[in-house]
Amino acid sequence: MLTCAYAGLTGVSGRVFATKRAPRVVFLNPGEAVQRGTGQHWQLVSRFMTMAARTLDMQLEVLYAERDHLLMQRQAEDVARRADAPDYVVIVNEKMAAQQMLKTLARSPAKVLLIHNDLTSEQRHAVGNERELIPNWIGTVTANAERAGYRLMQFLYQQLGQHGAQVIGITGDPSTPVSLERAAGVDDFLFHASNAHTCQLVFSDWSYADSDQKARVLLARYPDANVIWAANDAMTLGALDAVKARNARVLVGGIGALQEALAKVADGSLAAMMAGDYFLGAWAMVLLHDHNQGNDFATNGGLRQKLDFLTVIHRENAPRYADLVFRSGAILDFGQYSKTRSPRPGPYDFNLQYLLDTASRAS
Repeated sequence: MLTCAYAGLTGVSGRVFATKRAPRVVFLNPGEAVQRGTGQHWQLVSRFMTMAARTLDMQLEVLYAERDHLLMQRQAEDVARRADAPDYVVIVNEKMAAQQMLKTLARSPAKVLLIHNDLTSEQRHAVGNERELIPNWIGTVTANAERAGYRLMQFLYQQLGQHGAQVIGITGDPSTPVSLERAAGVDDFLFHASNAHTCQLVFSDWSYADSDQKARVLLARYPDANVIWAANDAMTLGALDAVKARNARVLVGGIGALQEALAKVADGSLAAMMAGDYFLGAWAMVLLHDHNQGNDFATNGGLRQKLDFLTVIHRENAPRYADLVFRSGAILDFGQYSKTRSPRPGPYDFNLQYLLDTASRAS
């Protein structure tokens, strides 16, 4: 947890005038505090939120639910009961828990921001939209998963040269909106590309083992398939091992780009990964910082922001990206994205290249 006390300025009379204290943010992180086999995505989200908090002079408290949606609900109840409420609470619709969490946190004066997984249409029908039935739910911030899927398949298709694309897809569970959106983006590209089609798309449980098993079955079923894409790191690595087991000539790419997958991209085993999803919490901190300063993000992109920032990482840029993002001590300047600090018209531009260029100069 980051802490920041009230600052004081001394006037000519000798009296001390209190300046505005740093805004306090609680992040109800659905993941694990320590990596136990489910990947480090949620720890990275917290890590970059913490960096952003330092950059923006904010306080951040992270509560981990350890993949337990019932614990996450209890944490929301505890925060809602606090006599000294935080200024903001950041939540995630993990395991469809956000609907009840929003209702619980409606009792708190804290303002609530939903990130990563949006509510489903059924959930929105039940609780309404931002700043309506639940007035302190001020916004939703997600990555544009459709554009990520589209650009991943566009890159893989281009690597095939004159050959057509015969694609096997492995996405996550069908109840998670981001799972369906990533697949929709792939389908959109293939629909408009020449000599390209999906052999079969299957749902998985986001795990390495399930993806490995399903990819083996699909590769046997479709021996002419030349591309496999998967919706997260673990499934992408599972698909890669299935391809290696069959000694198949198949391009494999995915979405996520944690360190193990990036190493496989760097050595050419994986063709590409879409990277940057773990920065979404940092972008949320930028929006909350500006909101706290009186610059409402609703006027710069709306209450429901779908950010198009995920970047294709391939063999040429993977080593540099991994070095800048994952090495200890890298300086990442999130303050440059703030419209309070750098006023500019239009929606927020969270282009990752700005962050990487700044880190490169600062290293």
